[in-house]
Amino acid sequence: MRVITVPLTTRDYSPEHSLELPQGVIEHLRLDVRSRIVWNDMNEFTWVGPDVRSGANGTPVIGVIPEKIYRQVAANILARRVKITHRTE
Repeated sequence: MRVITVPLTTRDYSPEHSLELPQGVIEHLRLDVRSRIVWNDMNEFTWVGPDVRSGANGTPVIGVIPEKIYRQVAANILARRVKITHRTE
């Protein structure tokens, strides 16, 4: 299965290219409090790849984010024409 992802990170990342997650989402997904979505770094690869964690049932899904956040990330990607990086690893 091929998937397209945007990374979650806990590193300091440019607020211009990332989106902070609300505390409720962080708690629901059991993420680190510093977690951010890096929307300008889209990657396509075969599931499962390196540096990727599976959901409880082995799927790419670890949880659901609110639609508002999804739409905001998608809008940023489309507005800035972010290119997908095709990974082979």
